Amino acid sequence: MWINLVLVYGCLMLSVAQSDTDVEQTEEFLLQALDEGTDIERDKTRSLEKFKPCDHEDGEDARCVKKSLCDENAPPLDPTTTFIYREMVEGGCTYLQTCCPEHKIRTEPKKLKAAKKRGCGYSNPGANVLRELATKNGYADYGDFPWMVVVMKKGVPKEKFDEAYIGGGTLIDPSIVLTVAHKVDEISASEVMCRAGEWDTKSEDEAFKHQDREVKQIIIHNEYLRQHARNDVALIILEEPFDLDAAPHIGVACLEKKLPRPGTECFSMGWGKDFLNGDKYASILKKLKLPLVAAHRCQNLYRNSQLGQSYSLHKSLTCAGGEANVDTCIGDGGSSLVCPIPDKSDLRYSVVGMVAYGLGCGAENLPGVYVKIPEVYDWVFKETVLQGFTDKLFVR
Repeated sequence: MWINLVLVYGCLMLSVAQSDTDVEQTEEFLLQALDEGTDIERDKTRSLEKFKPCDHEDGEDARCVKKSLCDENAPPLDPTTTFIYREMVEGGCTYLQTCCPEHKIRTEPKKLKAAKKRGCGYSNPGANVLRELATKNGYADYGDFPWMVVVMKKGVPKEKFDEAYIGGGTLIDPSIVLTVAHKVDEISASEVMCRAGEWDTKSEDEAFKHQDREVKQIIIHNEYLRQHARNDVALIILEEPFDLDAAPHIGVACLEKKLPRPGTECFSMGWGKDFLNGDKYASILKKLKLPLVAAHRCQNLYRNSQLGQSYSLHKSLTCAGGEANVDTCIGDGGSSLVCPIPDKSDLRYSVVGMVAYGLGCGAENLPGVYVKIPEVYDWVFKETVLQGFTDKLFVR
């Protein structure tokens, strides 16, 4: 199309040329323009080649691209169909892509409008990207837990996420990540980085990009005892804050001052081992519904296990779960345990715990053990003030 326009324009210029010099200049312009047009066409072809061809329902030449790169509305996922994560769902494309006609592929992604931040603890589910299917299969929807942070080693190639992954964390301020001490007590700040806005670790086709930040300082609880996971809490202070503007998939968590009653249905998450899938590390953020368990009952259950009658649940710990095959697992340490906050949106949560340890994964009547946030709340509050953070965003 561009070349045809150049030819028409060039012929018009030749017809009005008044001299040999004009003709020579016009011919030179035309040749140069044709070269540029050929380069544009070549660059466009080359840019399209990086996208995989797909079968468009209208029979047009089309390719698999992330949805923000297509000037065409992607068809919604059909919740009545059988769903397997990372399967081909549309024209041969993956679930985060759309089969887009080549002439509708953009060079720059659409700028998506971000909702105004409403405070701590709000979930921002991804417009039914995977809503019911995700929960049914034990995975979070995109944006379900905006405060979820990946704590990871620096310098590991992006395709080797499992090797870089240390554990989970919770964003309680744009510059502060809360996690368990046992994940960071033997590593220096210079070796660690934090990532917010992650969801599928094997894809970069999400609507919004994840953000990475260097670590300035790691602060361990002064009464932390690794052997018994007592006061197993740490703060990671970032070199630069996460940018929450125009990032609806990143937000700050609320921290709970009082533990809800036993039996309250709460959620935990993480990219740790999926023991129902060959112990592979999860690529999509897991979402697990777990009821809170009373401390005395949890302690008795563990005393009746191989740990024996000497087992004691420290006051800085609490428990959740106990249903067979529904549990956090190895690698989930530091991830939050969140309970619903009464709110008209039904999409607000408060952090009551962090994944600490368990005895195996998914054993019936053996709940997971979590750091008890109400017990360490005052320490977190005090340390954030000492570090100069006076806007305590985790307070609701």
